[in-house]
Amino acid sequence: MKTNRLILLLFGMLSLSLTVSAQRGNGTWDVFDSGAKGDGKTKDTKAIQAAIDKCHAAGGGRVYLHNGTFLSGTIYLKSNVTLHIEAGATLLGSDNVNDFPSISSKYPSYTGDFVTNKMLIYAEDAVNIAITGYGTIDGRGDDIKEPYLSPSFSGRPRIIHFRACENVKILRVKLYNSASWVQSYQSCKNVLIDGITVDSRENKDIEKPRWADAKGRNNDGLDLVDCQQVRIANCNISSGDDAICLKSFSPDEACRDITITNCIVSSNASGIKIGTETSGTMEDITVSNCVVYDTRVDAISMMTADGATVQRITFSGITMRNIKGGAIFVRLNKRNRPYRKNAKINEPVLKDILIENIQGTRISADYSSSISGIPDAFVENITLRNINLTFEGGMKAADADRQIPEQEKGYPNGLTFGRLPAYGFFIRHAKNVFMDNIQLRFLKEDQRPAIVCEDVEGLEITKLKAQRTAQTPVLVRKVNVREKNDDNDSGIK
Repeated sequence: MKTNRLILLLFGMLSLSLTVSAQRGNGTWDVFDSGAKGDGKTKDTKAIQAAIDKCHAAGGGRVYLHNGTFLSGTIYLKSNVTLHIEAGATLLGSDNVNDFPSISSKYPSYTGDFVTNKMLIYAEDAVNIAITGYGTIDGRGDDIKEPYLSPSFSGRPRIIHFRACENVKILRVKLYNSASWVQSYQSCKNVLIDGITVDSRENKDIEKPRWADAKGRNNDGLDLVDCQQVRIANCNISSGDDAICLKSFSPDEACRDITITNCIVSSNASGIKIGTETSGTMEDITVSNCVVYDTRVDAISMMTADGATVQRITFSGITMRNIKGGAIFVRLNKRNRPYRKNAKINEPVLKDILIENIQGTRISADYSSSISGIPDAFVENITLRNINLTFEGGMKAADADRQIPEQEKGYPNGLTFGRLPAYGFFIRHAKNVFMDNIQLRFLKEDQRPAIVCEDVEGLEITKLKAQRTAQTPVLVRKVNVREKNDDNDSGIK
């Protein structure tokens, strides 16, 4: 009997200890204890927020969603809080846009206004925050009735938006059916995004026109805006707009020190993109060991359109399949769109780019690949090494004579120029271009040159293996080219 009493006493002391530790920030705050219903019908916004607030006030810990579907409007994540969504549980966004208020912010939005815009999960100036678990966050984008607008003034909420946060982790969760950008991180530092799934793609059939079944929602899979020290790994992303996209809104900020690796992406726009919004600096970025498939615009793209300096970028170990735009798109132009009021537009720079160990098939016959600057601003120091690409082909020799417009202020992507005069690479207004061990083929007979170079200074091509036809006028056409060396193979028969 005494032994049983002792056991009960020890158990009670342990329970008390756990309760105390939870209040001190080392435990878990269960949202059911804050009044959540988890029935998918009752709004649990207040209960989830109450659990977050208690956890934060106690010094931090974990807010736990489990065994239910939790309907919610905007919730505000705070420092030292992990929002953990257990396997089988769902955080379900409301279908009422009034449940996602746009309030004032310390930081400017896309348009430069100091507002938050709308989102399901928001954080600002928070440190040590995380979203974890194998559960699902459902943005319910199909049920939001607001019209399509760009994220600058959209009435459609994102799923995640963090601003000026530090030490951020997003691990393993599934982000589903967003009404706008799926997740965006602005001016954040030390970010880890690992093992997540993004399934947010309307018009899933890539063989149909882009908006054949539903109007687009501009739901990028993952956006980094002026962020630093970011690691993105082991993610599977299928999105209605760009899958992974790096941006800069501020001329005095930067996207810098970023790695993207071991990801699988598919998109109704571009696969892995640096741009389009490019005001500040984009540098020291590596993308490796990724797969891009069933993508409507470009597989790999990088650009400066709004005055950014883009430099020291490496893409390596990328495979691609069924790309309706360009395989590789590198572009400098001067659209010069500002995202901050009264902001100075910088002079654009795009240089020191390494693209190597790339394989792809079923790449658009029209858009192939392009590397281009403008007459008064060249792209510089571009290295293409160990490239093996197969294009759809099917064009005639007359298609090689098309004059390509400069489009200095146009929207930059692989569709910008229309049909290109080369089935492989179109290179223009570039300096120091090195191409080594390049293999180019087509599925249908294509009579255009494999490579067309115009206004290029310092061109070097070695170990080129390119398919050709009897009607192909020349394998590599050069117009106003000052080359270092030219050791071209006669082509694969």
